[in-house]
Amino acid sequence: MARKKNFDPEATLLLAVELFWKKGYANTSLNDLVEHLGINRFSLYSTYGDKKNLYHQALNYYIDNVSTPALAQLLAADPELDDLQNYFSYFAKLQSSQTSGCFVQNAILELSLIDDTVSEAGNRLYSLILKAIENVLANAQQKGQIGSEENIKQISQFLLLQIQGIRVLGKAKQYHVLDGAMQIISLYIKSLSVTK
Repeated sequence: MARKKNFDPEATLLLAVELFWKKGYANTSLNDLVEHLGINRFSLYSTYGDKKNLYHQALNYYIDNVSTPALAQLLAADPELDDLQNYFSYFAKLQSSQTSGCFVQNAILELSLIDDTVSEAGNRLYSLILKAIENVLANAQQKGQIGSEENIKQISQFLLLQIQGIRVLGKAKQYHVLDGAMQIISLYIKSLSVTK
């Protein structure tokens, strides 16, 4: 008969996200995990597998439960250009409170060249962000709010590039640079509208 767990695996996974986010994969030891998660090594291994598997689970949990919900309004059935503007404003402000940067971006920079699972997770998030932005722009174009000549795919790729830049500037605590750049991004999004 399997032993009953005396801890909440999801709550413990959240603690793993927190620790890996702060320290990175390489700088997080098994002892760090045992201490921070409040479980013994046997429980860690029997529930999550090894350290790498736990890291992969934490990364995908973060994408599913933090990144994806933040894009919900952009992925809705009838999003507005203002929703895209609001997302960028929210995202830029978020950087001042995320002193360790973005968990997914940190993972990509640390491990994507040597870990296919991390690379796939990053690609999944990028695809989701592109889909969300394209959804807003396609909806606006269908309503005649954006000119039919605008290349929605390329605009979405450009805006994804800006999101990545916002993440880097936030981690580097370049808030004044970020504030200035956000004014231009805001003007750019507004300039897309033919009804401005």
